[in-house]
Amino acid sequence: AVMHHAYIGGLCEHTLNLLEIALLVIPRYPDVSLDLVLAGMFLHDIGKTAELNCDTSFSYTEEGQLIGHINLAAQWIERKCMAVEEETGQPFPERIKWSLQHIVLSHHGQYEFGSPKLPATPEAVAIHHLDNLDAKLHTYLRLIKTDRDTQSAWTNYNHLLGTRVY
Repeated sequence: AVMHHAYIGGLCEHTLNLLEIALLVIPRYPDVSLDLVLAGMFLHDIGKTAELNCDTSFSYTEEGQLIGHINLAAQWIERKCMAVEEETGQPFPERIKWSLQHIVLSHHGQYEFGSPKLPATPEAVAIHHLDNLDAKLHTYLRLIKTDRDTQSAWTNYNHLLGTRVY
């Protein structure tokens, strides 16, 4: 897979980009819950904070290798909802919890890309596509900026994208 935003602060930048994009796009679809999309955008990659380690370069933690950021985030949402219930004495709304977990579990959009579920709600499909848009545009623009051949209008062939970039 292409590692987008793979630098210190990249996860924060990606998350902020998505929140800003959601504020622009989602109001055009009034039947889509902006609150749920914003919460889902904030949480979709939060498991990467435990999945990845950064010393001199990025690497996977043991927990990240064994469980992965998608599953970690879904577990954290479960735990946080239980903590809210304990603190407030009120049950956390199950549909909201399930919707947030579903967003996390489906945000890669395809089983082949690591999603245990396919997007099945308008909010989940919006997050999948906006996440993919930000990741892909970032990757393309970074390839253009870092290409060493300044004489050519094309980058070198990138095997992960399957193309050269103009």
